[in-house]
Amino acid sequence: MTQDIVSQISSKWWTFLLRGVVALALAAFVFTNPAGAATGLVYIFAAYFLISGVAALFTGFSFTGVGHWWALVIMGLVQAALGVIMITEPGAGPLALAYIFALWMITTGTLEITSAFALRIYLTNEFWWVLLGIITLAFGFYVVVRPDLGLFALVYTIGIYAVLAGIALIAFGVRVKALSVPIASKRAAVE
Repeated sequence: MTQDIVSQISSKWWTFLLRGVVALALAAFVFTNPAGAATGLVYIFAAYFLISGVAALFTGFSFTGVGHWWALVIMGLVQAALGVIMITEPGAGPLALAYIFALWMITTGTLEITSAFALRIYLTNEFWWVLLGIITLAFGFYVVVRPDLGLFALVYTIGIYAVLAGIALIAFGVRVKALSVPIASKRAAVE
């Protein structure tokens, strides 16, 4: 059962790579145009949540019937719903955006860490997935503790997170692509 999950993850390695590239593109925009990012923050993150949510939904539905595939579907639905809410309610304000973003980061970070530990027998160097989860959790809690950061501080915090998350996602995607080695031989080596 877990072998099926590993082979399906390795066949969808490009979804992690795509999420990483989107995160790095977001970081580039934030650091090159912070005033524009502050003005369009709600729309920028709405787009990111929509794209990331659709990618997570696609990945989750492609794992249907294998393991906890529904967790990715739930994560994708939550991300996509946040994107839609942010587009339809742009006047929610920076404080509301900070809490929405923090909630998303905490739940996503928790899911990333637990998934990495659940698959650690089959994934060598699951460090990148755990690192992404830790980074996500840390920034989520930081925003909860300091919601008074102000819009520009939040923009830069998000930019830093996007760089770190993008690098971790790309590294994990490349590493997962290498899982095309027969799983039986990996399992025999572990046992």
